[in-house]
Amino acid sequence: MKQELYPLTFHPIYKEKLWGGRQLERILGRTLPPGPIGESWDVAAHAHGTSVVDRGPLAGKNLQQLVDEYGEKLLGDRFSGSGTFPLLLKLIDANDDLSVQVHPDDAAVRRHGGEAFGKTEMWYIVHSEPGAWIIWGLKPGVTKEKFAQAVDGGREAILECLNKVFVRPGEVYPISAGLVHALGAGCLVAEIQQNSDTTYRVYDWDRVDAQGKPRELHVQQALDVIDFSPQAQDKAYHLARCAQYFQFEVLDKPQGLVLDSKEGFQILTALGGSTQIAFQGGAVELAAGQSCLLPAALGSCTLHAAGTILRSSPPRP
Repeated sequence: MKQELYPLTFHPIYKEKLWGGRQLERILGRTLPPGPIGESWDVAAHAHGTSVVDRGPLAGKNLQQLVDEYGEKLLGDRFSGSGTFPLLLKLIDANDDLSVQVHPDDAAVRRHGGEAFGKTEMWYIVHSEPGAWIIWGLKPGVTKEKFAQAVDGGREAILECLNKVFVRPGEVYPISAGLVHALGAGCLVAEIQQNSDTTYRVYDWDRVDAQGKPRELHVQQALDVIDFSPQAQDKAYHLARCAQYFQFEVLDKPQGLVLDSKEGFQILTALGGSTQIAFQGGAVELAAGQSCLLPAALGSCTLHAAGTILRSSPPRP
């Protein structure tokens, strides 16, 4: 007999990055492994990292195993047929500037012989140091030809093409496939995205790794998928509004909010203060920065939180 599903929490999957830091430790109280930790994959079922349940009767099973075993009961009837968990939730600590990059959409990633999914994502600024910024798209009038010349021209030429935005905690930025972007130093963000790990780097600030080698760039692939239209940022906002790939909502200190997962799973991410999810059969407490997956078959549960909660879920029909 299958174990009944319940709100699932997971062991974080930490990714050491050249640009990573220790903000997950300092801001969210995480216990981190040594080194510059750039990412924590908190709900993931990907070849590059699959979450493992950390408590309850299903502890030790990974998310892909649960997708295979429970299918519709975990995902909902609209997503069970693919056998793939469609989203990925991570935290990103930019202790240094991330590369200027772009992600392909579904069609482009397959055209380039990559993954099954492209990568549209959403950033929520959890914390930002004074003066922290992101790159969010290109400046008006930048064409493919101009940008290609700028990439060959180096740092100053590239900076002239990029749209720099200073950020504050609590802000949300949609990053559609095709939108040039980068996280600047001092940003800690929560990211919900399609289940993909495909990134095309355009420029990496002339940085070298521990062996003195520059990281690989993917200029031609990037030029092929970048949206150079004047409406690129508007398209990102449109994708966020129409929820083509996922729904995303910021909940401010919800008390007694009833959540129903009958249309599909939900991911809750607690960003501070005490958080409790009460369901038939018990309750789950979340620490600051911790995420929880509510299976579709869970039915209704009640959320009590003293801080901000991010709610991510698959798109509505």
